[in-house]
Amino acid sequence: MPANLDLIRDAFCQGTYFFREHCRLKMLEYGLSRGNVETAICRDAPVIVEDYPDDPRGAAVLVLGWAAPAWPLHIVVGYGDMPDVAFDAITVYEPDPRQWHNNYRVRNA
Repeated sequence: MPANLDLIRDAFCQGTYFFREHCRLKMLEYGLSRGNVETAICRDAPVIVEDYPDDPRGAAVLVLGWAAPAWPLHIVVGYGDMPDVAFDAITVYEPDPRQWHNNYRVRNA
């Protein structure tokens, strides 16, 4: 399934997605709220930076969004496996600037 950022944004902005348990744990670890994750995808211009069609957790994409102007978040968004939920948040983290360049869009080699 090709990634469709508009559909992902719609789901997160309307709150019609699911948080996987791993994502909830990462949110606790980083002190993130549901609102932080939703803001990162719903505000400004999030981008898909990587595509994971063969991820063992199911097909997914890595979305870069901004919870605040200087607060980037990477959210791995999977294609939901429940009939009424199209997308789920698999995990979320604050990207390490030592591991990413081009404004957190490209992984360092």
